[in-house]
Amino acid sequence: MSRATLAIYRARWQRFSSQLQARWQPLALREKRMVAGMALVLVGLLIWLTLVKPPLARITFWQNETPKLRAQTEALEVLLRSVTVRPQGQSVDQSLEQSLQAAGLAGHYQLQAAEGGAWQLNVDAAPADALLDWLLSQPSQLSLQVVEAQLQRASAASTEVTAGTLSGTVRMDQAQGAKEAS
Repeated sequence: MSRATLAIYRARWQRFSSQLQARWQPLALREKRMVAGMALVLVGLLIWLTLVKPPLARITFWQNETPKLRAQTEALEVLLRSVTVRPQGQSVDQSLEQSLQAAGLAGHYQLQAAEGGAWQLNVDAAPADALLDWLLSQPSQLSLQVVEAQLQRASAASTEVTAGTLSGTVRMDQAQGAKEAS
């Protein structure tokens, strides 16, 4: 700012100040107290509206919103935990084999590919709990759905498997709307 501009603003301030004093002086003491009180009320209102109320509103909003966001986060975490991503480049055949092995069904199954993305799983004396757990979780994660299951309790009773053993055939097809990822 140049000195000329500063001088203009100083002159305006002095003129405003002198006008304000000229109007203030003739007021009675009671009127001066009322004007000062109203000025304090206006300053307080301005401080409330600009500095206090917006942060309080923001705090209230986030207190209401945080539980909703936590619930959504929990639901999303549950969903993400239930989804296993097939490693890139791994075929459905490899993924099925790997999940069957991980479920403890090694040596109890034969997996055969059929046409149209269908699969047939033949099981022989497979642990019932491991097979049923696998059937309830894994096919859907590989975009397959169990279409038909013909299972029966295996005749030989085993002392090491308390839930029993199952033998039979399970047919799985590509889930509707799922695309084959190769």
